[in-house]
Amino acid sequence: MAGGASLMTSKTLVLATAGLAAAFDFPDAGFCGLAARRYKNFSGSGRPLYRFAVSSIRGAQAPFRPAVSEERGVLSLKRGDFDCVLDLQSGRGTLKCAPREQALDSFLRCFYSWLLPRKGGLLLHAASFARNGKAYLFPGRSGAGKSTLSKLAARAHFLLSDELVPVRKAGGRFRAWGSPFWGEMRRPGENRRFDLGGVYKLAKAGGNQVRELPGGRALGLLLRCSMNFAKDAETAALMLSLAAELAATRNSGELRFAKKNDSFTELVGV
Repeated sequence: MAGGASLMTSKTLVLATAGLAAAFDFPDAGFCGLAARRYKNFSGSGRPLYRFAVSSIRGAQAPFRPAVSEERGVLSLKRGDFDCVLDLQSGRGTLKCAPREQALDSFLRCFYSWLLPRKGGLLLHAASFARNGKAYLFPGRSGAGKSTLSKLAARAHFLLSDELVPVRKAGGRFRAWGSPFWGEMRRPGENRRFDLGGVYKLAKAGGNQVRELPGGRALGLLLRCSMNFAKDAETAALMLSLAAELAATRNSGELRFAKKNDSFTELVGV
């Protein structure tokens, strides 16, 4: 674990997602300020797992898909607008990144998609809202209805995200966290934790109904919706194990919902 993380300066920021913190030492207050404003609800002074020395680079987004590799205890995360090398034993790394919100956000998504499976979790393409103290998860790729459901549910319920939700097993139970990663709604997010009440497949329909969903289909849905850029067997095995347990214990069926109002939320968690 990287040490000396509790001290905050004008050029240092500690960010935490799903209870997993990382420290970033920026080259200047301007870059640090950009990150601090974007992730203001996810910054803190907790002890980080890793610490990155950040430097600015000029870079384009292409190629869009990051390259992720791990060899001899060194993790590499690379795209056109960021290049990260992390020594996993010392917890120290370097991050070369274009000083833009989009580039940093893309790096963090890539980094946490790698880290979460190693800490009992997944970063899922999903919408999620809380009801009666529990979070409910609705995985789906583009066009599944995540944004539509989120906009309707937001009228009366706390939204964890409309796009990417970190889920992690901690204390013997699966929990979901509010996310800094959003889609169409572009909210800053809130760093709140909830026990996970259930996972539903989404389906747009003329009326509201919950149907049973076979376990195999639930597992396939979770695997398809788990963010992952790594290609190694270890990551695949970790994600399969977590998704299988999640499908076996939290499969709540298929939520068929109409786009008229938020009345479908009354069927969730029943």
